[in-house]
Parts: sequence; structure tokens; C-alpha cells
Amino acid sequence: MYKDKTEKRQKYYDEVMRLHFEKGYGEDRIAKILPIGHTTVNRWIANFVAENKQNSDFIAMQKKKHTIQTQELYKAEQQENNPVNADEIAKLKSEIEQLRKELDFEKLKSEAYNTMIDIAEKKFRISIRKKRGAKQ
Repeated sequence: MYKDKTEKRQKYYDEVMRLHFEKGYGEDRIAKILPIGHTTVNRWIANFVAENKQNSDFIAMQKKKHTIQTQELYKAEQQENNPVNADEIAKLKSEIEQLRKELDFEKLKSEAYNTMIDIAEKKFRISIRKKRGAKQ
């Protein structure tokens, strides 16, 4: 059992450190990639940091550098996936304006219907609108 753990350490230790410090992967993600438990990955990283305290500034800079690179890649992907054209913007604005005009017309139409019903109810003395509450 102990021999197996030593073999795993020799086999995967460097890869775990590379994935964590260069790629910025967390312990759970590394544990999914490699056949190692997340607790083991956490312990290896903690031991590595403890052994290399003088290099901790270097490690922090590497993580910050990776984070910035990841953010730049994400922004580049978003721009590629969502190209915004001036023509599309103008088309959408004109569509919004058209929809607003239609809404104003429908509001006016609704008001006219309500007025017509009010006049009919007064003139003919019959209730046209639905009564509130259900009869039992």
C-alpha cells in the first residue's frame, strides 16, 4: 500500500504542481484529471508551498499571470462569439421603435374600446363588463 502511494507520487507529483501553478486548476479539477484523490492533491500542494516559502512570491506571480491570461482569452472568445455590427444595432433600434409605435396604437385602441363600453352601458343601461366574483 505504501509502495503504491510512493509510485503515485513519483508518477504524478510534477504533473499536479504544473496543473496547479501553471494552469491554475484547483484540487478537485486535478483529481478528476489524474487518478488521485483531491485530499492527496491538497496535501501535496500544501507541502510544496511549505517547502518553497522563499519561492512563494514567484508562485504568486505565476498564478496572477495565469489568471490574467485566462481573462484575456475569455474576453477574446466572447468577442469572437458575439460580433457586434453597426448594421445589426441600427436594425434592432428601428425594430424597437416600430414595436413602441405598435404598443402606443394598441393602448389607444384599448382606451377607445373601454370608452365605447362605458357609453353603451350608460345609454342602454345594461352591464356589458364581466362581474367580479363568481355566482354560486
